[in-house]
Amino acid sequence: MTAPCERSGSAVEFCDVSFSYEAEQGASALDRVSLEIPWGQCLVLTGPSGCGKTTMTRLVNGLIPASYRGMLDGSVRIAGIPLLDWEQDELCRTVGSVFQNPRSQFFNLDTTSEVAFGCENIGITRNEIKRRVDEAFMLLGIEQLEDRDIFALSGGQRQMVAIASACAMGPDIFVFDEPTASLDVISMRRLAQVIARLKALGKTIVVAEHRLWWLSDIADRVVVVRDGRIVYDDSADGFARMSGAESTALGLRSWDVSQTKLRCRRFPDKADGSSQAPSGERLAKGANRVPSGEDALSIDDLHAVYRRSAEVLCGASASFSRGSITALIGKNGAGKTTLARCIVGLHRESGGTISFEGECPKRRDRPKHAFLVMQEPGYQLFSDSVRGELGGALSQGGAREPAASEAAVDEALSRFGLAQQAMRHPLSLSGGQRQRLAIAVGISQGAAVLVLDEPTSGLDFDNMQRVADELRRVCDDGTCAIVITHDYEFICSACDAAAVVCDGRVGETLSVSEENALRIREILGFGS
Repeated sequence: MTAPCERSGSAVEFCDVSFSYEAEQGASALDRVSLEIPWGQCLVLTGPSGCGKTTMTRLVNGLIPASYRGMLDGSVRIAGIPLLDWEQDELCRTVGSVFQNPRSQFFNLDTTSEVAFGCENIGITRNEIKRRVDEAFMLLGIEQLEDRDIFALSGGQRQMVAIASACAMGPDIFVFDEPTASLDVISMRRLAQVIARLKALGKTIVVAEHRLWWLSDIADRVVVVRDGRIVYDDSADGFARMSGAESTALGLRSWDVSQTKLRCRRFPDKADGSSQAPSGERLAKGANRVPSGEDALSIDDLHAVYRRSAEVLCGASASFSRGSITALIGKNGAGKTTLARCIVGLHRESGGTISFEGECPKRRDRPKHAFLVMQEPGYQLFSDSVRGELGGALSQGGAREPAASEAAVDEALSRFGLAQQAMRHPLSLSGGQRQRLAIAVGISQGAAVLVLDEPTSGLDFDNMQRVADELRRVCDDGTCAIVITHDYEFICSACDAAAVVCDGRVGETLSVSEENALRIREILGFGS
């Protein structure tokens, strides 16, 4: 990948920019934003979900106005040229994009063809395409993903392929919108190394992100956006000196994950006033328990395979108790999502058993017992409004009594911070808002076992804590929650135990405690 040509002026310039989406009936997504990004700078855009970060990235890569219509005031210049003067095919040579959901930018069935696709579209020669594709896989350290079926990969592996596709195009400006949404810690660190290499080549990097720790050594500048306005703009060194109270007031995630504090599990008291918190011994066995001590879910010697691929689950066994919140941790491709899909009946296991409170229902009946909140929430939102989506979930009832009254819906909207979006179409929400809605639906429909796959990928600090509180609330009432996550901050906020998935099996299980904090970070990939 070659260094960009010498340029004058700025890579990106916003001058008094306001924007309102046509579909949002005049609500302002950006309000008089002015920002200049010099060539070669790595800038981090952060702030609460729905604050305007993604809108800013869409103005940089031309998705506004090409794909998103609305009212634009002020001026945006890319490489010194007004945004509206760019032809889209020319702009994509200058600006490369990586989105939160990699599926949204895939056009092929195999990985190598996908990475080559953009180069083919701009008329690069065959030999040059081959060189660029090989270089992109090597740059990310994912040579093992060449010539693979895209839809047999894990979410994190797909994201790395999407990043390779952008790199192969050789743009001078890169826009990353929540690029770590599906990545494990090792892959996040690898991405940080890639961005450092791109910076060394003089590339300009714009990253819209909630999880900040992986950018602490490579970012030059941090910009915080709130309610469509820039409320903070300083160097990365200046941001690192921000106090914890200031960071929390802005609703931001940790800049240094080792400073994340454990949040003690709140247990309701027994009738005699004594605590019903479980003992350390019971935690070490895998999860907290409500007083009955019943296992809500048991998995025994589970095997699963996808067509034309090696076995993904290789005899996985585990049990999860009522009232527990257990994190499933492990590298991308370890089998975590496949295990979740088997639990809820979306994937047929090739061997083993799955039982709920001692009963082994047929696969088609498992959704009566368990509900999965997927990595990509848009796939399971069906109503034409946020209110309708939550009303439908509350009417299901599940393990609890149905409660679809207007008051119950209003309460759920308030608890999940979605009251102002009540009449919006779910697919018009920001990524983080959509994530919260899917989690709200999962919690509200009342399954005895709730499985969440990367539930915090689009969540800022405040909304991460909101989701943690809601999980704790329903689990105190006896729900069993299983959370697939690479998010150490969320594990500290919500989970009782962390179970390690490795090579298709569930292995070591640790209580989430001060004694085990370092070990959990090491397993996640924070070790040296």
